[in-house]
Amino acid sequence: MFRIKICGIREESDVLTVAAAGADAVGLNFHPASIRFLDEARAARLAALAHSLNLHTVGVFVSLSLSEMAATAERLGLGAVQLHGDQTVEDADWLGQRGFQVIRAIRLPTGKLEPANIGRHVDPWVGLGCPLLLDAAVGGQGGGLGARLDWEAIGRWASEPSRTDSAATVTWGLAGGLDSRVVGEAISLTGATAVDVASGVEEPRGSKSRSRIFAFVDAARDAWGERGTADSPP
Repeated sequence: MFRIKICGIREESDVLTVAAAGADAVGLNFHPASIRFLDEARAARLAALAHSLNLHTVGVFVSLSLSEMAATAERLGLGAVQLHGDQTVEDADWLGQRGFQVIRAIRLPTGKLEPANIGRHVDPWVGLGCPLLLDAAVGGQGGGLGARLDWEAIGRWASEPSRTDSAATVTWGLAGGLDSRVVGEAISLTGATAVDVASGVEEPRGSKSRSRIFAFVDAARDAWGERGTADSPP
């Protein structure tokens, strides 16, 4: 599982900024309806550059078939396949059996939540053993709209004594509505050890901002009690 993923990159300069800022993963978006969609030729160039910089490459898929996802991931050498659509546990297992690391995005309702509500969304995936990404349900957009989750409820779910041993040890990260101003609070309230951001490091929407990426990474590291060693932006 990644530590800090900058999702929806579109330019080679974005990849260079992610590496310089000290994040460890980039997300490549293969959902045609997204403003961050990449055709495979461009995605291949970005993936190759990311690999050369020792960054994890995560393909974000919403609507492609299993065979299309697998073929794309294999051709580009993606480190993980992130399922952000209506894929089932069986679909994820099919990919896992073919050697692909799977990250499942769990689309939670926005608004107030209870730990039990979160558990009902998460529990079907626990037995599969794949990392989970808690994100906001935003219809068919596949994320990236900056919708925020109920962080206090997630924190209660993460520390709920009644959770099963397997659920208590599931690897999970946080997305949805994060930016440099709030990511520290989100980490503090939820206990998240991995964060994922797209719109929160953009200006304008769809275009990554170098200064915002640096600020986001620094804020997340501060929340974890870490001191970054990355270069500062000019």
